Amino acid sequence: MSPKRTDDDLAYVKAGMGRDLDTVLVFNLLRTHSHLSPFIDANLRRQHLTSSQLNALLVLRTAGDKGLLMGEIGRRLVVTKSNVTGLIDRLERQGLVLRADHRDRRATTVRLTDAGAKLLDRTAPRHARWLAELTDCLAAREKRMLIRLLTKLRRELRLQHRRGG
Repeated sequence: MSPKRTDDDLAYVKAGMGRDLDTVLVFNLLRTHSHLSPFIDANLRRQHLTSSQLNALLVLRTAGDKGLLMGEIGRRLVVTKSNVTGLIDRLERQGLVLRADHRDRRATTVRLTDAGAKLLDRTAPRHARWLAELTDCLAAREKRMLIRLLTKLRRELRLQHRRGG
């Protein structure tokens, strides 16, 4: 017995691209992202942040007072070095992070300022509640399963990327 298809799935099948499960799966992942992104972006804009900025602040919070090297921030956020530099430049101008002075920019450490920590204290709980509203159609068991499955897929994609595939 095949799983019930949604209207979006049927449109994809009618276009001749959704005959196989893999195509429908990737299509649904992309469609879900395209539906989630505008809601998340609008919510963060009201708090004067972007998704990238919030993620960088959250990553820096986990590092504590010692901060993180720029390269490590990039690895954790999965962005290029130039993207990290621009992101940290913007956060620094806002007074949310501070770079430790160092002659070698590759060894520059970044840490949260008190203002950055306070912004996270206000923003993160609000954002988490809002995300919970977006996903309240899923039971906790379904959320845990989806997290496991997406993590598994992401790990495999990273391995394929490293192998050049």
